[in-house]
Amino acid sequence: MSGVISKAIYILNLLVPQGSEKEMSATEISRELAMPVQSVHRILHSLSEHGFVSQDKKSKKYKLGLSVMKYGFLMWDSLMLRSLARPIMAELSQKTKETVYLATRENREGVYIDAIDSPQILKISEPIGLRLPLYIGASNRAILAYLPQKVQEAILTNVNWDSIPSLIPLTKEYIQKDIEIIRSRGYAVTSGEATDGTTGIGAPIFSFDNTVIGSLNVAGPSIRFTPEKIEIFSQQAKKYANMISKELGYRNRMKRSQ
Repeated sequence: MSGVISKAIYILNLLVPQGSEKEMSATEISRELAMPVQSVHRILHSLSEHGFVSQDKKSKKYKLGLSVMKYGFLMWDSLMLRSLARPIMAELSQKTKETVYLATRENREGVYIDAIDSPQILKISEPIGLRLPLYIGASNRAILAYLPQKVQEAILTNVNWDSIPSLIPLTKEYIQKDIEIIRSRGYAVTSGEATDGTTGIGAPIFSFDNTVIGSLNVAGPSIRFTPEKIEIFSQQAKKYANMISKELGYRNRMKRSQ
């Protein structure tokens, strides 16, 4: 299997444009890489099925497909997210006087990748790099709620709910109901799940292709997060998360994955 993967990578590297779009036939690829043409055809067929290459119907030549562009843009978004978000986070922190976190998804977990601490003496200060399952905490559930339903189901299936790192009991049914609430109002609110005595508000951040890639979060001591403050902070979190999304090229909120 590793040999097939290596050959597929060689083919993709060969088709990388150099100044202009590059197209090659299976025979040309076979000759260039000293690879049996039958193998080239099989690999190209698989790559084509997944959108990594496309074939011109007239010339029968192959070029890189849209999937390569998609993953390239997603990687660019990930690299750009922190630098684009930083000044927006600072403004949100000034507005709320609370700690502001930037989180992103890595497989089944949410990860804090940046933070601006509250100027107040009593504050929340979680470490950068903190990882928790996507179903624990507002920053993570704001991401989970906007993943495709099949991905949500895969993440929530076969979880031992008695041993998860949450300070309060959680169940699959509770998370699924909360996801519906999050999607209806556009933000997540949790209290005391990851850290005792704290409340967090998370709003999703979207990429250019309507993919949720992170969340913007306001967190602080629960004693300060009155219902009135939660309403104000949640609207601010949504506003500033949307600003980051727009910086990443996101435009159409009506096309989120169902």
